[in-house]
Amino acid sequence: MAYWMRKLATILFLLVVFINQAFSQPKQTIRGKVVDQESQMPLVATNVMILEAGPITGMITDESGLFEILDVPVGRYNILISRVGYQSFIIREVEVGVAREVFLDVGLKELITRMEGVTVAANVSKDETINPMAGISARSFTVDETERYAGSWGDPARMASNYAGVFPNGDLYNYLVIRGNSPDGLIWRMEGIPIPNPNHFSIPGATGGPVSMVNNKLLAQSDFLTSAFPAEYSNGVSGVFDLRLRNGNNKKQEYVAEVGLMGLVLGAEGPISKKSGASYMVNLRVSLLGLVDELLWVGALPHYKDLSFKTNFPYKKGRISIFGFGGNSQITGIEDDSASSTPMNKIQVTDESGAGTAVVGLKNVHFLGNKSRIISDIAYSATQSSQGHDSLINGVITRTFFSNHFKEDRFLISSKLLTKLNAKNSINAGLSLENNFVEYRFHDESIIYPGSQGDSLVMLPPKVLKDNNMAVLRTHIEWKHRFTNTLTLYAGLNYLHFFMNNTWSLEPRTNLRWRFTEKQTLSMGYGLHSQMHPFFHYLTQTYLTDDLWDRENYIETNHDLGFTKSHHFALGYDLSISRNLRLKAEVYNQQLNDVPVEQRSSHFSLINFGAGSEEVIVDSLVNGGYGRNYGLEFTLEKFLSDGYYFLFTSSLLDSKYKGSDGILRNTAFNSDVNINALIGYELPVKDHGFINFNLRFVTSGGRRIIPHDEEKTLLEDDDVYLYDQAYESRMARYMRLDGNVRYKYNGRKMRHEIGMDVTNITNRQNEWQYYYNSNSNQIETAYQQGIFFFIYYRINF
Repeated sequence: MAYWMRKLATILFLLVVFINQAFSQPKQTIRGKVVDQESQMPLVATNVMILEAGPITGMITDESGLFEILDVPVGRYNILISRVGYQSFIIREVEVGVAREVFLDVGLKELITRMEGVTVAANVSKDETINPMAGISARSFTVDETERYAGSWGDPARMASNYAGVFPNGDLYNYLVIRGNSPDGLIWRMEGIPIPNPNHFSIPGATGGPVSMVNNKLLAQSDFLTSAFPAEYSNGVSGVFDLRLRNGNNKKQEYVAEVGLMGLVLGAEGPISKKSGASYMVNLRVSLLGLVDELLWVGALPHYKDLSFKTNFPYKKGRISIFGFGGNSQITGIEDDSASSTPMNKIQVTDESGAGTAVVGLKNVHFLGNKSRIISDIAYSATQSSQGHDSLINGVITRTFFSNHFKEDRFLISSKLLTKLNAKNSINAGLSLENNFVEYRFHDESIIYPGSQGDSLVMLPPKVLKDNNMAVLRTHIEWKHRFTNTLTLYAGLNYLHFFMNNTWSLEPRTNLRWRFTEKQTLSMGYGLHSQMHPFFHYLTQTYLTDDLWDRENYIETNHDLGFTKSHHFALGYDLSISRNLRLKAEVYNQQLNDVPVEQRSSHFSLINFGAGSEEVIVDSLVNGGYGRNYGLEFTLEKFLSDGYYFLFTSSLLDSKYKGSDGILRNTAFNSDVNINALIGYELPVKDHGFINFNLRFVTSGGRRIIPHDEEKTLLEDDDVYLYDQAYESRMARYMRLDGNVRYKYNGRKMRHEIGMDVTNITNRQNEWQYYYNSNSNQIETAYQQGIFFFIYYRINF
């Protein structure tokens, strides 16, 4: 009997231990590195403290600036980083979950004068960008925000459409209209180098697409800038996305798997060598949207896949990293031509488009001492896209109406020197040289020959725009001077040179930032910004004969086209109402000059390129156009705390331009008023997880259009427009309500997450364009995306 009692006691003891382990709160490790913001040298003996009450208080960094806090219960924490002689910094609402260690990269700002006995308030402002040279119209963003904000889909560009001054330009694509500028003026950078459009289904000259190609889970905290940006940013007049990739975990293997309507995702990261600290990170995604096309915004079958990666190899005086991303996409739409079909022959028409992009870069960061470092890069990128329209009989292509193919490759080398002279002064000087290899093949012109057995369509020879020597030089120098701990001057010069036609531009940039009280900051900035144009504009051919078959005798009438130039003026005010609540206002004025317009008198201007209203290639352009944007922006933001957050933004904009006819008109992007409202709540579920609820409402002025000449349209059975009334008319006001809900559960060794995003909850029919329907003989309305939702399940282990 005693034997069985001992057995029963042992079983009960093990059962109690198992239940306690199963239901005890899971724990995780917080690691990180603290460096000087300017020199990037590690800071030893820095205090790292979790502010929330509990048995864990914090840690002190070692000689490499590293820290590690073990056994942190899952949840959200505010972490204070402080060191004598430096501005303290709070990292807010750090999410700690099982299966993925938290690694924090922190840069502290050195104080100019040490204030004995005075407590320096910790900085928690979103205006503290990763780039220390950004002084106005800039903010950083996190991976968490790209998923938290309703309607963002994990896409940084869609997330940024919630910020003040950023206007939506349609539901299908993530194009950004920033302060009235064309979306084609946006600069994309990754790891400090310019990259091509990082979106699927892209086309030449565009900066957006329906789906981002870069997986947001690989991103570190990154920057978004909208005006008067620092001198190191070149060839853009609209804004900057400066993306940074994090390093993979260099101590343990971690994996992620996700399945949902947007795709199947597999990811892994871990140490290559624990001794050296080398690590890798890779993420693969394959779309599943083609399986559920009836839920989509188009009656077609979209397919895409992409891969993103980064490897990091530290060495004694620096580190080498290899990074990149790539993907391809294709969409095919097939429609039945019931009017032409017979019982024996089924007639169909098909539209097909595809795109592919690949980027790979090699970066070396080498420290010359405690004050200076050299960053050198080599990068190669390749993009291609195609478009086709065919006629089918019983599934077999019998006639091709057009087949266009485009290719753009780039090879780039760059190097820059960053030096912290002292606590007051820092310098950044750099140079990059790139060569572009481009080819645009337009096979879209034909002749119809009538015949007794029916008409015959004969394709004319393709137009080929090609050049393998489109070199670009970019240089810059920046100086940051801190007069006091609260007053900072940023100044710099950028030089841009396009060797094909020897066009160049020298551009001064300057910002001044003054925190005149503990809670109030005043900023002002100016910058001259220039932009080259999509390469196909320079290579546009004007033929010298009337022979439609002659593709040899031509001149490139846009060959000597100069840059578009924009003067940015901005003034900002920031009020920290409390630690978690701030009010921000900015007023700006942008004057655009040398905008390409036609030689003949017309409304046309490349300032409207990217609006979707008249995407044509025009010859005989000159730099004679003008534009101006001015507006006022307000932001009221409560950062996530006490389980909830909100972000309210409003933007007032007036955007005008002049074509070669000299008439002042609205630009295609003059939306007048834009309002965004986001709100979210996080509900804890015991000690193991939480549920997120997020809503977003956006409203903006309706799209501006070129109206139809209704009488001539019906008479000619084709779209005919009143160009002298360009962009006077507009469609109905744009409005949309989005939402998402997410549940995250932390098990003992795995983290589970299930979520649903719903876009356009009310299924509002926002107008996109008017077009002539030859079947109904009416001008009809095309609408934007209706209600759309996707569900996903993700597991980290």
